Amino acid sequence: METLVTHLQNPVIFPGLFQLDINSYIRTLQQKANIKQVTAYNLFKKRVTEESRLMNVTDGKVIGLSTNKVWRSMTSAQKNIFVIYARQIRSSI
Repeated sequence: METLVTHLQNPVIFPGLFQLDINSYIRTLQQKANIKQVTAYNLFKKRVTEESRLMNVTDGKVIGLSTNKVWRSMTSAQKNIFVIYARQIRSSI
């Protein structure tokens, strides 16, 4: 888990976590009935999961714990980026 957390917090990798293809998320979520699942934390976890796959990390527990640790270390401004993304996605579904 620490290896993944260190990787995610790397100054080269970390900014990339904030880049989302909102249209892709909207298309995927339009097929689902429950838009309440679109939260800032869930979007961040989805980005962490995508980044984890690049490292061949697929263990859900490791991804979940790593997501939680990085999320808790983020500033309010950083979290707010995902809050805005979540609002945009929910309003477009």
